[in-house]
Parts: sequence; C-alpha cells; structure tokens
Amino acid sequence: MIREPINLKPILPMKRQTAAEIATLASRYDCTFILESRNVILNAKSMLGLLSMTIPDNGDVTIAADGTDEAAAIAAMKDLLSRLMEE
Repeated sequence: MIREPINLKPILPMKRQTAAEIATLASRYDCTFILESRNVILNAKSMLGLLSMTIPDNGDVTIAADGTDEAAAIAAMKDLLSRLMEE
C-alpha cells in the first residue's frame, strides 16, 4: 500500500466536474483507491462519495492505493490533482 498526504484546499469546495475527473481516473486502475480524512475512508472511484465527503477546512487528506498498479495510480492521481489545482 502506498499512502501520500495531499492538500486539496485549492479545489474546495469540490465541484461535480472535479469529482468526476478524480473518480474516472481512479477507476482506470485495478488497485483499491481511497481518500482518508479525519478517520473517514472513501472510495475514490465513487463520484457521489467524493461530493459528499467532508474535507477539513485546511484541505489535508491522504490518498492511498493498494494493488498491483498502486504506484502508477498514485502518480497519475498526484498529476491530475496538481493540474486541477492550477486551473
């Protein structure tokens, strides 16, 4: 399992299009892909879950992937989130 802390504050509040992009990317990988925040664990492949997740005001979450393609999944997600934060 790979776990990476990340700050989502620049993309909060999360919009429908942002959640769709995150869920679509996560769904491309076979590994389990989750977001964690304040003891809440969320399937990152779920757009509805992403939209309903309570992310702390400071934006700090952890992304985690577990499976055969976990390294590629984490790298792709970090790249997507970086691009979304620049917009």
